[in-house]
Amino acid sequence: MSENLENSIYDDEAAVRFIQLHIPQELQGKYTDDDIVLITDTMVDFYQRNGWLDSDEEVEIDVDEIVNFVSKECKKDKDCHFDTRPESIRWIVEAELDYEESLA
Repeated sequence: MSENLENSIYDDEAAVRFIQLHIPQELQGKYTDDDIVLITDTMVDFYQRNGWLDSDEEVEIDVDEIVNFVSKECKKDKDCHFDTRPESIRWIVEAELDYEESLA
């Protein structure tokens, strides 16, 4: 996970396109590209707070923990004008993790 982010293989625009294509149809159009960037940036904040970006060790990812963190942080952010419920955020988090996996 962090290895892909550190190796500069990660492309924000490609990630957003991937996520937009891989979330359920009923969510497509409800999240702008900027919304998705905000969510993925919040995921990176989570990674940094947990020291994952500085570690060479394999990280055990707890999707629920990431989803709850992102949902909570987005609810507090006045720039979030989108659905911050964990059940909606989960789709974006999982699609982003799938994008990271596709880089391996």
